Amino acid sequence: MKNEMTRGGPIRRSIKFAQRFIDFPSAIAGAIVMGLIVGAINFGHGWWPAATAAMKQAAYTFLFGGMMIKLLYIIVMAVPGKIKALILAVSAVSVVTITLVYLVHSLKGTPMPFASTLPTVILAPPGFLFLALKKKNH
Repeated sequence: MKNEMTRGGPIRRSIKFAQRFIDFPSAIAGAIVMGLIVGAINFGHGWWPAATAAMKQAAYTFLFGGMMIKLLYIIVMAVPGKIKALILAVSAVSVVTITLVYLVHSLKGTPMPFASTLPTVILAPPGFLFLALKKKNH
């Protein structure tokens, strides 16, 4: 019984397990920023469509964005050579991220899927580069 108590409860164990696949600080920050941007882009279509687009973006960014950051870290640390690692990691993760974001917004509910994807196209590659550089240098 004591061993079970020292390992933490089921929620703590679940979070610890998820941390192997998701970078939570990046996931939370990205979800807030991208959700607000996409909500603002779609606000001209009414608050409900804007909220739908914002929530889809925030949920996607939290889950998949956090996973893509973790993947970015794995790639940049596994590939030898700084420039080669940065190019491969940032390119691969950016292409996957932009494609998935566009697919999510192309599903029913987002009034402007292409415009909703543009913030990701603009912000993701430099953001990934910054994080990959930080990880590779440490």
